[in-house]
Amino acid sequence: MCGRYTLTASNKPDLAHLNLDIPDRYNIAPQADVLVETDQAEFALMSWSFSPAWAKTPMNLFNARAETLTEKPSFKDAQRCVFIADGWYEWQRPVSPSRPWYHHSDGELLRFAGVYEPASGCAIVTMGAQAGIAHIHHRQPLLLSADASDQWLNGAPAGDCMTDITVDFHRVSSAVNNAKVDDPRLAHPLDESICEPEQGALFE
Repeated sequence: MCGRYTLTASNKPDLAHLNLDIPDRYNIAPQADVLVETDQAEFALMSWSFSPAWAKTPMNLFNARAETLTEKPSFKDAQRCVFIADGWYEWQRPVSPSRPWYHHSDGELLRFAGVYEPASGCAIVTMGAQAGIAHIHHRQPLLLSADASDQWLNGAPAGDCMTDITVDFHRVSSAVNNAKVDDPRLAHPLDESICEPEQGALFE
């Protein structure tokens, strides 16, 4: 599962040529406008909220499982896209209360496989978590290399696009639980030697 992620676009040379207003975001939540590359060879801002064309009411899906992508009626006719990111959050369970962790590659650009419906929006394609992070959450975004990204957009099966990209991770403040909080410090490592302040109070 991936329900929150980050993109600091201002320090990504690969995005400098895009004629799009892309603010730095540290707590991107479902239904936000997000940057994707589409199978039409263009970059676009699109709602992170997928509904199939036949849905009579919005389904607002934000994840799609790679294993059943071609079987589920909701996704089998979806078009391909790639989410542009530089990290994502997962909540560790069954720890109570669940603890948020930030997954990243030292600020480098990350690409998540995605699907979209032009009339509604997009969803992140997920896979089983790699061994090093499975203790935090059993799912993760399907990470793509640059080459695998092209393969994905050209319709290759999810299994052919999976890569061995590894990520670092660290625990972060529960302030990230509040989707209204969007601050670079959300992604900073939590100092676990001190008691964490009340949720949302960290940056006041």
